[in-house]
Amino acid sequence: MSVFNALNPAGPERNRGLYKLLAYLIVLAGLFISANFLWPEVVGTMLNILWIIMLVAVIVFFCIGLMVVFGLRKEANQILDILLEGTLTFIDLLDFIKLVYRRFISVLKDFILYATPVFAYVLCFVLYVLIIMLFKTVGALYDVTGLTVGLTFVLVFTFGLINKPRNILPDLSIWKNQFMDKFRASFIDGVEIILFIFFLTMDSKNLFFLPQSLKIELHAIFNEYNLMTRSFIASDHLKTTVNLVLAAVIIEIVRNFLKIIVAARNNYSIFLQNIPFEERPNKSLLIKRAVRRTFGDLKDDLVKFITYTTVLFAVFMLFPRLKILTLVVMSTTNLFLDILIPARLTASKGTDLISRTLIKIFKL
Repeated sequence: MSVFNALNPAGPERNRGLYKLLAYLIVLAGLFISANFLWPEVVGTMLNILWIIMLVAVIVFFCIGLMVVFGLRKEANQILDILLEGTLTFIDLLDFIKLVYRRFISVLKDFILYATPVFAYVLCFVLYVLIIMLFKTVGALYDVTGLTVGLTFVLVFTFGLINKPRNILPDLSIWKNQFMDKFRASFIDGVEIILFIFFLTMDSKNLFFLPQSLKIELHAIFNEYNLMTRSFIASDHLKTTVNLVLAAVIIEIVRNFLKIIVAARNNYSIFLQNIPFEERPNKSLLIKRAVRRTFGDLKDDLVKFITYTTVLFAVFMLFPRLKILTLVVMSTTNLFLDILIPARLTASKGTDLISRTLIKIFKL
């Protein structure tokens, strides 16, 4: 052990307060030097104020000294007491300011949490405007068939990644996690809305917020199949339209069938774990039991799927065929996501905006 450590047994811990004060002074000096290059007038004004304060302090110091010299020590002590009480009052003022600041931060956090859905919905609206303007800008110059396919895939795939099931739930006792969880839920609802509105209005010529140059008729033709005409016209490629509808519905049926298979396998594994070996029925009966239980668990989701698909097609049939094409791309992308993220097949349903809306409207 060195002589220095023997004389200072606490080591650096003893001087931590001094080091902290010196660090603050260095940071403050650095800020002043940096600010002097950016706002020299402001820094000059602050230095002048600081110079005046120091001048007043020096004048008071000499006045007290002169009072003692001329035999006014008692009065000098009284002035020192006044200065001390003023300093203590200033400390109380600092404590009050700290209290008000903490209260302000607490109220601000509460407000931000309350307004989080608004922030998410505003962001979604901004994204919708940007997407529709991009679509219309390209559509003013080119055929939008390829753009529609590519944009639909990117939007649905991105939404699927955002909305993918979470293995670990956040600790909601932390304010940051509360904000992110609430923002995520609201943002997902908002994205669902803007996706539906985008596909509904992608061909509209009367969107009020678009400039006049983008209020145009779009063109989308694939192998003489005009995607901008109404979906069902008996004399115009009716078989192609029916095939598009079939493709979209079949893909959705395959997705739900995969969910049933995965859930049935999970139930089958649970039965194997919970039923003693000597009491197990034959494999066929166990599979049937697992399928029946799975179907019972997923029946409500299947009803919602059938209802949603029926309503969606009923609405889109009234519009150009381009929207039917987007349904095919959406279904294909969702199937790809289900294969890429198997947890989607076993995720609990009923909390998304579509499910909540169907439950409320059709009393499901």
